Amino acid sequence: MDAYTVPLDPETELYCTIYLFAYVQNIDEVRLKVLNGELSCAVVKAALVVDVFQILVAANKAAVNEKMKQLTTKSLYTELLYNLSMSKNISRSLIEFGINDRDKNIVVAQIHKINDEKSLSQPLLDSVKGERIAISRLSEFSDHDLIRKMYKIDDDELTVSNLADSVVSRISCKECILLK
Repeated sequence: MDAYTVPLDPETELYCTIYLFAYVQNIDEVRLKVLNGELSCAVVKAALVVDVFQILVAANKAAVNEKMKQLTTKSLYTELLYNLSMSKNISRSLIEFGINDRDKNIVVAQIHKINDEKSLSQPLLDSVKGERIAISRLSEFSDHDLIRKMYKIDDDELTVSNLADSVVSRISCKECILLK
């Protein structure tokens, strides 16, 4: 169950490491540690993630925006959550994709320099009281109906595309799309 680590845009010199946790028993504690800055990560509702590429696209946009000093939000990790959402309302984006006390299955993303991975991941792994699951099992925790609703994806679109591609397209083009 190794973490899934991928390099982001080479200009940023950053990497993204993604974990999947199920049956988390201390979600309120994890959320508090993220809000207090004790954990450097973005924590996302697993039900809203159809594919790991969705997280990577949002993370890459966040890293590039930070490098260009063009963050829409106040931090790299809130920017990642904001990028996942179709909403241009920051608060709404953070509420929709961030975790709440009822969530039990979460995806955690850390953006880091290559040499910082271990020092960042250890506090996270020590803090989350849940089952660490292989990221390849992510689809078991995805709620496709909820994802389709959040991203406004209809049946017709899915005849020419798959759900993951439709979601990633929306994330990639968020700035260009006129929301209904």
